[in-house]
Amino acid sequence: MALYPWQNTIWQNLVKRHAKSGLPHALLLTSTKGIGKHELTRTIARWLLCQSESKQHGDVSSCQCHSCQLWEAGSHPDFMLCQPEDNSRQIRIDNVRKVNELIFQTPQISACQVVILRPAEVMNTNAANALLKTLEEPPGESYILLETERFGSVLPTIRSRCQRITLPVPSREESVDWLAQQGVSQQDAVLALTRNGNAPVAAAEWLSSGTGAKQEKWAQELVQWTTHQLPLDKVASAWAKLEFQDVIQWFYQISCDALKAACGAPSVHLQFAEPVTELQARSVADTQLLITFQKKVQNMLGQLLSGASHYNKTLTTEALLLEWQALNTVTAGVKE
Repeated sequence: MALYPWQNTIWQNLVKRHAKSGLPHALLLTSTKGIGKHELTRTIARWLLCQSESKQHGDVSSCQCHSCQLWEAGSHPDFMLCQPEDNSRQIRIDNVRKVNELIFQTPQISACQVVILRPAEVMNTNAANALLKTLEEPPGESYILLETERFGSVLPTIRSRCQRITLPVPSREESVDWLAQQGVSQQDAVLALTRNGNAPVAAAEWLSSGTGAKQEKWAQELVQWTTHQLPLDKVASAWAKLEFQDVIQWFYQISCDALKAACGAPSVHLQFAEPVTELQARSVADTQLLITFQKKVQNMLGQLLSGASHYNKTLTTEALLLEWQALNTVTAGVKE
């Protein structure tokens, strides 16, 4: 389990802090999606549970102590991963009760227990309240490592009881170099990073999963729909078969880019410059309506990410497409 190169500085700081004065019982790791946050959190968990003397140097990647063997087998009794279960998008109170039960037990193998809770922003109110006392007065040498991509959406009562560690996005040069080591050409790396907010792990997954080709198809269908060249049912029915959150996330990014372009931002600052530029050439958007639309999609995305809302995919997709088309006035020269 190797760290990504852009995580080395944060990792060494954690090791030094632990050796000097120990770590807080609750760490909240925050970052944008796709830079390897969960991999770092798992490395921290294994390291805290490790029984080897090499632990003090922060190198447990090849350790074969009893704790690390159990970790590799996925059966360490002093570790728990707390995340949404049973097709739920929320962490519920039953999940947190299991965390509390583990934390208040005596460790079986290691000197401590470790819980990873992710993503912290999808804990519902009851679950968060059930975790508060444990965060305030954790027993023994227990650690709770929380992850979030939306720090502002984590309840203030949880944020105030954790020490925040912010993981920065690596530089474009560092990300391109890392992708090159994975066998990605510079041209593909630059495109993938642009599409994924410069997040290298997300960029690698985007390339390997074929998501790029899917998004290009969505973009072309959106342009054709906006300019009255494709019927609503063909676009909406196709999009309704996709993962709804992915479509809304993409639609939100497109609306943000469209708003930036309408305000005069150069294409270098856009994630999806090609379809937005094509839309600008074929239609003119009402800026005020675009702002309203962008905020609407943003709120919808936030509700989906929090697991607090459920939408009828087909009806919602049709409504968004109709509203999008209405705020764009098709310019002359496009066949209706």
